[in-house]
Amino acid sequence: MSSIEILPDVLEYKPPLTEQSTEYATITNNSSETIAFKVKTTAPKFYCVRPNAAVVAPGETVQIQVIFLGLAEEPSADTKCRDKFLVITLPAPHDLGDKSVAEAWPELEAEFGSQAISKKIKVKYAQNFEPEVADVKTNENKEETIPVGTKKEEEVAQEENMEERENTSSAEITPTSATTDLSTNQLEKKEEKQVPEDVKEHVPEKSAETISNNEVYQPQSSSFVPPIIVAIIVLLIALIVRKFYL
Repeated sequence: MSSIEILPDVLEYKPPLTEQSTEYATITNNSSETIAFKVKTTAPKFYCVRPNAAVVAPGETVQIQVIFLGLAEEPSADTKCRDKFLVITLPAPHDLGDKSVAEAWPELEAEFGSQAISKKIKVKYAQNFEPEVADVKTNENKEETIPVGTKKEEEVAQEENMEERENTSSAEITPTSATTDLSTNQLEKKEEKQVPEDVKEHVPEKSAETISNNEVYQPQSSSFVPPIIVAIIVLLIALIVRKFYL
């Protein structure tokens, strides 16, 4: 077992890559003295590391948040991420006092640089990632199993028989409109056949003098001459004859 263990080898970020996401790295100090570490990256504009420098006591483990800030747009499927991180550890046996690790780092590097342990961590975009869907079992397609001969089975059978009887009764009782009209016509024809011929009312035919509403009345011309006209004609003839002989 190494005295300093740094994991993982690859930080894998899942889509959507246009949103912020976080992965984690760990540093475990298996040695007997305190160590200090510092994290560097090739793409500081796209990542935020917390903490990026700190100390790790003997036998302890520190978890580092590596926050991916997201891209402007989703990369293509064949895009390979070339971003990397470099984790450097140095022995830190002395008390740093009021100084932070970042402030004391140049001194530690100058004194213990030959004992430095470093590791490169690559970054990968998991573009073919498919989120796992929980296998939720529902009872929608499940049929209830009823033991044969149980009381519940008999109740179900009775209910089904009742429904069938109700459907049959409604189908027999409810006549269709076509059947009703046919029955009415048959009854009317039957009644007409039962009426004797001598009892039927005689309907008189239309006389020649009957004038309908749609007909126009035209008086017939007559050859009758009034007596006055005949007398006048006779008188005129007598006058003509008398004048002729005189």
